[in-house]
Parts: sequence; C-alpha cells; structure tokens
Amino acid sequence: MEVSILLRKKSNQISLVLILTLLFNVLMICPDNVPTVSAESGSSSVTDTTYEPVSVFDKDFTTTPLGLTGSDLGFDYSSYTSGSASAVIEADPYTGTRALHLKANGIVTDGALRNEFQISKTFGEPYTGTISTEITFMQTGTKKDDRIIQFFPSSGTTFLVGAGVTASKGLGYLLSTAPSGSLGAYELGEWHTIRLDFNTVSQKYSLYYDGNIVQARNNMNKSLPIYNLRRLVIAAPGSSGDLWIRGVRVTHSPFMAEPPAPKIVTSGSRNSRVMWTSEHYAYASKYRLRIKLKGESNWRPIGNATTLYKDYTGTNLIPASDINAYYDIAKSASTPLVNGQPYTLGLSVVTRDESGVYNNGVPRDFESKITEFEGTPYATTPLPTPDTSVVGELTSYANYYGYMWKMQAGSSIGDYPFADNTLIQFSEIPSKYASMERIVTTHKDVMRYPLGADGAVQNQIIGFNVKDKTTVYVAIDKNAVLPAWLADWINTGDVIKMTGAASGYTFNIYKKSFSAGSSVLLGYNDYANFDLSRNAGYFAMVERATTGLRLDPATEWVNTSAYALTGSVSESVYLSVYQNKLPVTLPMNGFIGGGNFELNVNLVPGANLFEVYAKRDKSSFFDRVNATINQDSIIPDIRIATPPATVKDAVYTLTGSLSKAASLTIKLNGESVVNSVYQQADEFFSYPLTLQEGNNAIEVSTVDLAGNTNKASYTIAYIFWAGQGAIHDLNGNPVLTLEPSKDIYAEKKVVNTTGADKKLTLWFVLYNADNAMIDFASSIAELKPGETRTLGAGFTLPAEVTKYKVKVFIWDSSNNMVGQSPLAEELVVQ
Repeated sequence: MEVSILLRKKSNQISLVLILTLLFNVLMICPDNVPTVSAESGSSSVTDTTYEPVSVFDKDFTTTPLGLTGSDLGFDYSSYTSGSASAVIEADPYTGTRALHLKANGIVTDGALRNEFQISKTFGEPYTGTISTEITFMQTGTKKDDRIIQFFPSSGTTFLVGAGVTASKGLGYLLSTAPSGSLGAYELGEWHTIRLDFNTVSQKYSLYYDGNIVQARNNMNKSLPIYNLRRLVIAAPGSSGDLWIRGVRVTHSPFMAEPPAPKIVTSGSRNSRVMWTSEHYAYASKYRLRIKLKGESNWRPIGNATTLYKDYTGTNLIPASDINAYYDIAKSASTPLVNGQPYTLGLSVVTRDESGVYNNGVPRDFESKITEFEGTPYATTPLPTPDTSVVGELTSYANYYGYMWKMQAGSSIGDYPFADNTLIQFSEIPSKYASMERIVTTHKDVMRYPLGADGAVQNQIIGFNVKDKTTVYVAIDKNAVLPAWLADWINTGDVIKMTGAASGYTFNIYKKSFSAGSSVLLGYNDYANFDLSRNAGYFAMVERATTGLRLDPATEWVNTSAYALTGSVSESVYLSVYQNKLPVTLPMNGFIGGGNFELNVNLVPGANLFEVYAKRDKSSFFDRVNATINQDSIIPDIRIATPPATVKDAVYTLTGSLSKAASLTIKLNGESVVNSVYQQADEFFSYPLTLQEGNNAIEVSTVDLAGNTNKASYTIAYIFWAGQGAIHDLNGNPVLTLEPSKDIYAEKKVVNTTGADKKLTLWFVLYNADNAMIDFASSIAELKPGETRTLGAGFTLPAEVTKYKVKVFIWDSSNNMVGQSPLAEELVVQ
C-alpha cells in the first residue's frame, strides 16, 4: 500500500521537506519496516511548529456581492422531493451585513427530522491529519436547527463528525449519539461561531462555541470505512426555516509521525504529588507522563519494573493529571514521592493511528518529543504576604494551586472570589467587607479534599498567623453543611452575594477574633456536599482590630509653650509621639493601661506637628492620629497715626494697618463700630467714625489666632461748626466783586450733627471804606438734632461801593451780640 503524506514546511526548509517526504513515502511502502517512533530519543521544551496549517476552503460572505447564489460560490445543492429552497447572498435583517442566506419552505425531512435541503462542498482531494473548521451563523424565522455543519469522508454515507445547536444547547454530536454539552439558552437572531477540530488518525474531535472549548478529544464515529475529509455539508433548519452564514473556513495540517511536543500550561504540587496541565490538542489521543529525580539521566519506572510512563486519556477541556509515586525495582513496590525532593517530569503527546493506516492495518502510537519540567511535592505551600498585611506566613495545605493564592486589599463588585474561577463574581458586598483584606484562594482545590485523601491527614486547608489582634471573617455558602471547625464562630447575620449559578450564590459570614501572634487554621468544607454541587465553598477575609486610639480636639493656635495632648485608647498599648518628626520622650516608655491619657509637651514657636502612634506589645502594627498646634507669642502692632485733638467735621476716618494677621475691633465711646473683623498683616484699613459733640473716646483692639492682644486709645474733641456761607445774585450766580445797586443774597445750608438743639444766626453785613457797618441783614434758625436748614439774608448795594465790602458769618444765637460766638469762617467780598 502506498500512502503519500503532504508535508508543508517554511520556505527555507523546502529541500528538507522533500527529502523527508520521499523518505517517509518509502517507509510507508514497506510498513513492516516502519521504525518505532520513541520519545526516548530526545526532549523538547516547545511545540514543534514545523508543520503549518494550510487553508483548504475560506469563504467570507460579508464581502461577497449581493445576489450571488450558492452555486455561484462553488456549492452543490441536495435534491428534495417537495417545497422550495434557496441559497443567496443577502443583507441580514438585523445588522445589514452580507451573508449567505439558506431558506427552506415546506421541505420534506428525513426520518431524524433533519432537512433534506443542504448545500455542500466537495474537495478535489481527501485530507487526512488535523482539520480545523469555523462557521459563523445565525438562525431567524421560527425554527432552531440542531445540525449546522457535517464532514464526510471519501466513501460511505455516514459523516465523520458534525456540529450544531438546539433550542437550549450548543453541542458536538454524532449521528448515533444524542446531543450534549449545554451552553445556556440559544436564541434566534443571534450570531454565533462554531469551531470544530478533528483528527482523522486519532479519530478525536473537539468543539468550540463562541471561542470557548466545550468538548475535548471526544471520539468520532468508529464504524466508518475510511477516515479522511472529502466533503462538508451545511444544512438549513427543519422543513421550513432560515440559516445565515457569514463565513466558513477550513484548514488542514497533515499527519505527523512525530507530533509536536506539548506546552505546559501550569505545574504545581501538594502533599507527595506533582501535577501538570497542558495546552489542548485535537491530535492528542493521550498524554504520557514520566518522572525521575532531578539530575538523573534515566526515567524511573512507573507502576511496574518495565513501564516508564503513565498515560492520561481523560477528556478534560484542559488536560491535567498528577503523579504521586514511582516504582522501586529494588523493593518491587511503588515508592511515594518525597516532599521537598525536586523531580524532573516529562510530558509527551501520543497520536494513536486507530485504523493502522500507517502500520499495515494495525493500530499504533506515534509519540512526540518530551517536554521536561520540574516539580517538587510539598505538604504545604508557603506564600509571601505584603509587609502591610496583617496576615503573615500564609500557608496552603494539600492543594496544587497554592502558587495562585494571594492577599487582596479590598473587594469590589465584579471581582472574583477565587483565583481559578471566572464564573463566580461578587454581585453584592456590604461596604464594611469591601474594605477588608481578602485571602484569594483557588476554588478548584481549596475546599474539597477529604481528610486523609492525599497522604497524611491534613486537618486544615488555609493556615496563617496574624501579626496583630485581628478579626477573621469566613464567608461560606448558605447551603453548606456547617463544618465543625466553624462551630464556635459567630454568625454576623451579614451576607455576600455572587453570580455563577442560575439563582446566584449567597454566602453567610462568620467571625472570630484572634490575638496578636495567633495561628489561624481554617479546615475543610463538606467536600461531599461540595462535589454534589450543593454549595460553592468558602473564602476568608481579615480585619485588624484597632487600638481605639483617639485624640481630643486640639487647640490650633496657642501663645504659651506648655500644652497637654489628651485622648484615649481602648486597651493597653505603647504610645509613641513625634513632634515635627522628632521623638518625644514619654514616661514609662509610653505605656498606657487603656482609657484616657494626657501627654504634656513643650511647644516651639511656629507649627508643631504631633503624630501619635499606638501599638500593642509585640506587634509591628499601629494606629496613628495627628494634630497640628501653632505656638505664637508675638503681639500684633497697631499702626495708626495719632488723631488730632479737635476736629470740626462730625465724621472722622480712622486709617491704619496691623503688623500681623489678627481680628480688629474699633469702639467709639464704648460702642463697637468694627467688631472682630479679620485683618491680614500690612493690609490697609479705613473706617469712618461719626463723632458726638465734645470729647470722643476711640479704642482700637486686636487679637490674633493664638490669643495675643493689643490695644490703643485716642480722644478727639468734636466742635460743632456750621461752615462758611456763600454769596449769590438773584440769578444764583456767585458774587465775586461788589457792583453798585446790585441785589445780593447770602446763604448757608447747615446740618445739626449734634445731639442737642442748635440756635444759629447768619449775619450779612456791609462795611464802608472806613470799616463802618452801614447795612446788614440776618437770618435766625433753630435746628433740632439731625435737622438740616438753609439760612439766608440779602440787601441791595448802594450806588457807590468803592472800597466797600461785605462779610458773611454765622454765630450761635444769644440775646446780645456780645455773647455770640462764631460757628463758621468769615466770607469777605469787596
């Protein structure tokens, strides 16, 4: 039998490809001489990327011209006995994106109620090896179909594998098996992508739905006459319905006599065990694990004296397994792995030729090179915690994923409680818990292993010590059987809610307090209850208990150097005080037995920043409060020019400034005119003062923030004064010189600015050249306090006024002129 294998290599390796192809073809002609492909010949730490996938079929209908039919695009149509059907490029009804629209109406279905109307693509040659396919689709109308795409070999009527959806599931299925693999509700009018990878040699397939793997390395049909890919088929839904296809892509990688070596995703350890997880490969019939002590050249036997490997054939979406012993030939018995002993592990991929295509009809394994990695089993996994965390020496007991654990400062809506689970998220969390430190563990291992199930009995899963007095909170699924170790914890009555199930999860919160230096051990959950999906486990939060340190409100500004800081604590602590970053010596090394305290300190001029720390004995954690006290003993200077002894204006404007910022108060005759107005240093101020007749006492005082005061006093005598009058003609024009026979008028508007009645006389007198009074006129008025009156008097000048003059003056009124006194400056015009 001659079998040709197409090898595709990078361009710079074409010659080598041709040589290997020729050599392999020769070997296939003589199958009895096919050499055993053994992973013992070498090891690899990276996947072999020599063979690159080749595009077999790639249709992007979103860029295809509207109106083209399936036949225009290279598809064949199935025949059907009734109804109508079509396959045309159209704009989808939701987004307007172009897609291939399959439409069926009244089509007869087969016995399995699957549509007779199908479109198919037959390839020019059959393909073997790994086939990777993707189809992006949407169903509209009223029918939800389970069969979207199938792949057929070059002979027979049964397909190799197919994929599709139902009304409630995304699935991969065979004709002979029922659909399986729930992905949640599937609705019409939604775009989805199915990716189906299968290998014709291993006869395994894996299914991806919207980018997520949902089935891994499941078996294809096992009764086909031949395993290769020759034809793909796309089916419309039911007897009547619509299927829209945005694109179909098929790639091919040929069979590899030496499959690529696997990539390790993670490796870990727990008590007497080491584990691995690998990337997923459709060509992997199984994974093969080896072990040896680190530094050894030969692999240790496993299980018996002649077997050097352990096979993993599981179908987990992420391949994962472990090993806990090797075979000791001298003892003829399995020997458990030793905690703390480093081991070298080797992982390879095996592609099993199920039909013996490459071994004369006899099934055979083809193995990759070995990927080596190191593993060291530990009964516990210590994890570092931040210096700022109250949790110290966090320990993970007996689980593989301790390396993923961490401390997280606070929790928010949308955070993941577990490091390895992206389905469970916080949806409701009380604010008091949102600010606490949380121990982020792994959901997969941390709460499900029974006592003694993994070597020596472990009575706990989480262990840590607390660096200070701490309250530990455990949030556990309300459906869990409460474990015995939580029996003496207090139920807070609070809950945290999370997504991840149909109705979500509700976790009850328990608490317990621990003194500084205590060890905290959190035990197992009810693992059976967990495995039965009756609860989602638990997680822990921690909150350091404060010392209750409090400072009484401090006086911000003082003018003395002695000061007493007062406050309180809730328990015995040691206080430390720093003044402007310098330590303050305290009696008894700062020990306070709880309750109120008083600390006497000496202030320095200027700002005094006090930081007070309280910590428990043997604890490195502390509470901190602070206060700033400003010491200032400088008196504010009052800068005011000394007022005159007497004034004739009723309003006197007091002006000045202060040498420093302070409050300013001005009193006039004992009454506040300006009351505690804050004044900046050197800021000019001006305040009008309304004086009373006679002596007026002015008092200026100031006080700064520290209480420093200053005061200045002044006396001003106010003399009532009417002020100089004015002379006008009858038209109101000012008279500046005397004119013969002219009528003139003297007047003065007077305001009584005193508190007593005032009697005034305005005298308007004409004098001749000899200074003798030859005529006069007068006006007398009595003004009450605050009253305004205009006094006026006039006469006609004589025909001869040479060297004549007139005077206007105002006197207080009395019965005789001798007793009168002037109240205004004289006005003289000549």
